[in-house]
Amino acid sequence: MADTPAEAMAVAASATFGFYAQAHLSHWNVVGADFPQLHGFFGGLYEEAWEAVDRLAEALRTLDEPVPATVFSTPGEVPADAAAMVAALSDANDAVLQVLEDAYRACAEEPALQNVLQDRLEAHEKHGWMLRATEG
Repeated sequence: MADTPAEAMAVAASATFGFYAQAHLSHWNVVGADFPQLHGFFGGLYEEAWEAVDRLAEALRTLDEPVPATVFSTPGEVPADAAAMVAALSDANDAVLQVLEDAYRACAEEPALQNVLQDRLEAHEKHGWMLRATEG
């Protein structure tokens, strides 16, 4: 867990960027009978996450902290099939939720940051439900 609000926001932005990249790579690489549905679903995930990365990075800047280059790390290999992509995104989403919960606690003295994080928690809870429903 991060020690300061700035560290927590940087970790939250980094985890969200990783989720964004994984969703975008899945959008580009998905194949199979469910291609149209999953291509659109993954597209919606990465578009929402991309906007979130910017909001989290700007929230970090309100603390007069730079956005570190580590925010922009990306995942490794993309799973080979659609079911594995969904499962990997579901796992990544669960990890982002944990980071966001930790950041929320670290920002207890920063209500504006908690508001940003609450919005992100709500979005990733919905992503989690949709990914679990897609997994079957």
